[in-house]
Amino acid sequence: MIEANTTLETLDTTLADANKTLHTLQVQLKENTHVHQTQKAKVETAQQQWQQALTDSPFANEAEFSTALLNDEEHQRLADLKRNLDEQQVKYKVLQQQAEKALIEAQQKLKAQPQPIEPLSQNQWVELIEETNTTVAASNKELGEIEQILKADRVKRDQQKSLIGAIDKQEQQYDDWDTLKSLIGSADGKRFRVFAQGLTLDYLIHLANGQLQQLHSRYQLNRKAGEALELEVMDTWQADAVRDTKTLSGGESFLVSLALALALSDLVSHKTRIDSLFLDEGFGTLDRETLDIALDALDNLNASGKMIGVISHVDALKERIPVQIEIRKMSGLGISQLDKRFGVIG
Repeated sequence: MIEANTTLETLDTTLADANKTLHTLQVQLKENTHVHQTQKAKVETAQQQWQQALTDSPFANEAEFSTALLNDEEHQRLADLKRNLDEQQVKYKVLQQQAEKALIEAQQKLKAQPQPIEPLSQNQWVELIEETNTTVAASNKELGEIEQILKADRVKRDQQKSLIGAIDKQEQQYDDWDTLKSLIGSADGKRFRVFAQGLTLDYLIHLANGQLQQLHSRYQLNRKAGEALELEVMDTWQADAVRDTKTLSGGESFLVSLALALALSDLVSHKTRIDSLFLDEGFGTLDRETLDIALDALDNLNASGKMIGVISHVDALKERIPVQIEIRKMSGLGISQLDKRFGVIG
């Protein structure tokens, strides 16, 4: 009966784990239709494992198993009883040894003297020993039964490790699908689209920072925390202070914009070669030092084989750009013409 109770407890644990697995898989089926068929198969596998465990048990059906379940209190009671019996067994063995020793001494004295000198008679000693032996035998029997129950419980727990491992594997697969779901987001794919654009933006920022390192090593670009597709500027000369792009001055904005434009040309260079770059104004907001930095960068680009065209009215550019085309504004609205020096001789 005790062994059956242990089997009941093990099967109860198996049923609880299987029900937990079934519940988890059912929730997953509701949340993600894409995983429905896979999770359904896993649920069926868990149910088959439970049915196989029930078939291997001495119970005919689940109702009989549920009726004979060993509750936690009964399990604890048996464990406490085993501990008490172990203590009693040690105590009884000591008493038995003492009684046997006393019996031998009494028998020796009886042989030496006609009258017994001990308060107990020989028969009384024999009865005491027999009673002690009976108690010890009963304790040993009950102790053996409890040890068998605990041994069977350990065997069943070991058998459940494979099922627990399968559950852990299913949970890992669920986590992978859940992560993919969080990336895909809504049905229109907006969240996944933003995620993919963010990867491209990261690469563009990397290329732009390389350009900024050549233009002016003071500034570096980062993605703004908490925003998928927004930028912020780190000022390395101010203990890596982070600034919003809206706070940049005219010169700083020009450097960042130029770095992003050059990075964009590098980004698409594996498909299309961009050999020309035209800048329309933007130089009027630069101070002398920033203007020199920008022009030095453009000179380096020109030296690398790219053709750089600048459209500007800033006089300082005329000193740095040898090849020029001048256009004069006419009196009419929106009418301009080339300077006479650039006219075509007929």
